[in-house]
Amino acid sequence: MIVNKDNTDALFMMHLVCKVFYVSNQLQVCPFLMENNNMDPWIQFFKTILDMPVPDDISAATNSTEEIQSRDKNILWKIKGICSKLTYRVMVKYGNPAIVEDKQQIKAFSTSF
Repeated sequence: MIVNKDNTDALFMMHLVCKVFYVSNQLQVCPFLMENNNMDPWIQFFKTILDMPVPDDISAATNSTEEIQSRDKNILWKIKGICSKLTYRVMVKYGNPAIVEDKQQIKAFSTSF
């Protein structure tokens, strides 16, 4: 899906994958992802999405309210928005071992993360 960025179906699939991951890990990351390095492929996937270039026609500066609203509905911006929320939540919640819960698995995940 990541290779085929021009295909709108692929972009909508990436959007769905990101939304499902976001909702399923909203309160706490599932225990499976906390084991070993199971989160690494997901983080790499989100990083790749965040690093994807945005076309100039939807990233150029504008003051037009209609243009801003139409850009907000662009699927590429939606995907980047969800990925940003995901990575921010994981970083804030698990990025610092000093502030995470005292459970052993969460401490280990936070330390390795």
